[in-house]
Amino acid sequence: MISADAVSHHLDQSYKAPTLNNWFGTDKFGRDVFSRVMYGGRISFTVALLSVVLAVIIGIPYGLLAGYTGGKVDEILSWFINLFMSIPQFLLILTVVALFEPNSISWIVVVIGLLSWMDIARLVRNQTYSIKEQTFIKASVTLGLSKKRILYHHILPNMMPSLIVASALMLGNVILLEAALSFIGLGVQAPIPSWGNIINDGRQVLLDGWWISFFPGVAILITVTCLNLLGEQLQNILDIRTI
Repeated sequence: MISADAVSHHLDQSYKAPTLNNWFGTDKFGRDVFSRVMYGGRISFTVALLSVVLAVIIGIPYGLLAGYTGGKVDEILSWFINLFMSIPQFLLILTVVALFEPNSISWIVVVIGLLSWMDIARLVRNQTYSIKEQTFIKASVTLGLSKKRILYHHILPNMMPSLIVASALMLGNVILLEAALSFIGLGVQAPIPSWGNIINDGRQVLLDGWWISFFPGVAILITVTCLNLLGEQLQNILDIRTI
């Protein structure tokens, strides 16, 4: 049983503005927003990271096959890439999430990853198409090396700098995507916090409890900006001119 004093104390802590004890204030349940933003950041970043990893796992072999094989195979595979990319990514993911109602973090990761691989596949396809014309690849073919060895031991390592930069930039985009899904109630579900659903918690009290939405919003802004700057710096350091 919860005592009346405990309930009263809990209500007294609702919607408290930022103080030294609660740096980001408290929400309607008296929960510390700072702690939720920190924990929610771990959830949001984990979802984004795993989604990007899944997209890379799908996009690399798809792009390698299209770029190295060429001909009709390349045309068909490239057509599918262009078909998926012609549909706005958020609309596509929103439709799938709304239809299948994934109710776990793992499902959110799978949905985002399965519908975010096209950029990676197109990058790998273009890089493969260019690298396979290099002299050392032609020499490898002449020596009788297997296609698998040529693809994964000679072509793929030469495009890793581009893949690293693209993945860093994609990570920021997926964080925004996950936050948008959670904000409208189709992403990470309460009581598990993510930046998106924390912002949604403060939507109804923006004037009186501005801090609830403000701080996770700032966290998203800082994180995505840092990831984009990281991608640009990696691009300069690795001397990548075209991605």
